[in-house]
Amino acid sequence: MGSEEILLEAGKSGELTAVLHTLAETEYNGEPKFSPLICREIGKLVVCRTYATPILELCHLIVAAAALSSEKGRFEYFFWDSGVAKTSVFHTYCQLAQQQKDTASICTVTSSSITLGYSDGDFTIQYSRMPVLSALLEFMLTALGYVDIDTDLQSILTTNPTKKDVSACANALSRRMYDYLRDHLPTAQSQRKFRKVLAFCDDDIDNVDDAMILNFWQDSSLEQDKGADFKTFESVMQTFIRTIQAVESARDLSAMRHAGKIGMDREAGEIDPDILSERLETIEETVTPLLKLASEPINQIKFLNKQECNHLEKLLSAGDLALRLPLSILRADSFGKTQSRVTQALRLQSSIKDLEEIIAEGPEDTYQDRQVIYEKLHNHALRSVYASLHALAQARLKDVITILLKLEPNLDYAPLARHLVEDNMAENVVVLHQEKITAQFIETLNNPEAVGQDIANLLARAQEAYKTLSRKGFKEDPGENPDIACAFATGAELLLDISRDIEAFLERLDSLHLNGGGWSSQFSYDRAVFSEQFNKIYIGATQ
Repeated sequence: MGSEEILLEAGKSGELTAVLHTLAETEYNGEPKFSPLICREIGKLVVCRTYATPILELCHLIVAAAALSSEKGRFEYFFWDSGVAKTSVFHTYCQLAQQQKDTASICTVTSSSITLGYSDGDFTIQYSRMPVLSALLEFMLTALGYVDIDTDLQSILTTNPTKKDVSACANALSRRMYDYLRDHLPTAQSQRKFRKVLAFCDDDIDNVDDAMILNFWQDSSLEQDKGADFKTFESVMQTFIRTIQAVESARDLSAMRHAGKIGMDREAGEIDPDILSERLETIEETVTPLLKLASEPINQIKFLNKQECNHLEKLLSAGDLALRLPLSILRADSFGKTQSRVTQALRLQSSIKDLEEIIAEGPEDTYQDRQVIYEKLHNHALRSVYASLHALAQARLKDVITILLKLEPNLDYAPLARHLVEDNMAENVVVLHQEKITAQFIETLNNPEAVGQDIANLLARAQEAYKTLSRKGFKEDPGENPDIACAFATGAELLLDISRDIEAFLERLDSLHLNGGGWSSQFSYDRAVFSEQFNKIYIGATQ
């Protein structure tokens, strides 16, 4: 299964997946009505939104079915009484129905097709198309409902329709399908973006690297495609990252690699529809640490200000891919601001000279400047963790244990452990309740003489960090306010993760092999590339 197919499969909602599952399980006299090949074709035309022409064919087939029916206007018999959806079955059904008609029909039945003779032209349907069109009708009835579909079909069943009437009916049904899929598939614009990215990397996201993203932007930013705008480097990087994340998420499902059809029988290698439908939704709904810090009640403490969040947004949103695409993160952070200034100047209808000056000025920060910023943010995040540890310890809250062990897992806790054991043995306690152990641990933690030098030094650093931070919430007493206690505990864990993400990113930058020998040369090269591209995109477009 290719990356695009995996991505499209993963983008379906749970409801849409269930509808397709129902289609695959439809039977006629104990035999599957629609073959796996037909079901896959329906799934593809729905997910890829290529249903307009098939719906038009289906509407003409419904007119033919009504005309061939033994009861006037009852098209249902053709689809539900004909048997398993096979070319040969529909051929036989049409031949027999035509022979049993006493009056002239709009249909002309041949050995390979039926032709409808309208007053404004003919329309021919091959028997080989009828199984797929039958499955499409079954899908639409399940997804859209019989009542809405029947309402639109009345215009071609109660009168002598023309080709124009059938086209109008098909358009109405296509609009209903579009409205339905809007809530159950990624947007058409997103799909176009994903397809373009996958085509550029030859349907293999494992090949994506910093150079490929830059090359794609240079090629695509000049194209006038309103459905997939790739003018900004940041939008290109984000699309590549989301595409990789979605495909890798779907690959994690072992059923995806071996499944023959959608179903609940894992032993038979079927795809669990509930799990399958969550893949792209999970990617879209991923909550970054920054969003968590901004949520209640964590936001009662000002761990990071707006500027600090902006500096970290791209790095943290990329997740593990920041280590795979470090130059792209740097480029977006440095040159993204310049591009934003240019687009803002365009909105203000600035002169070409003004645009040229903005482009020539370049970014505010070099790559070395960016790394200094990341380092400062890493130190601040870590200092906030230590400060939170002190606040929780002073309030004697059990959350301090979790933070302490996560912050310094390799610290020498032997003195603390020995003290706890000696105290418990002195009390001749055989079994201690968890609450009592926790309370004694915290009490001992606040005794410098009992915890040992390593822990005492750590707590001293925590106290010093607490003193240096005067931001909102840091001077609140977590022992008196449960929300503040939760904010300190949860925020500290998030900031510890953030600090480690920044540290890993900086280490990745240090290990990069740069063409030209160093960061100064790399920045100079990239500045020339971005300046030239900005001129092509914005100056060339205005002349």
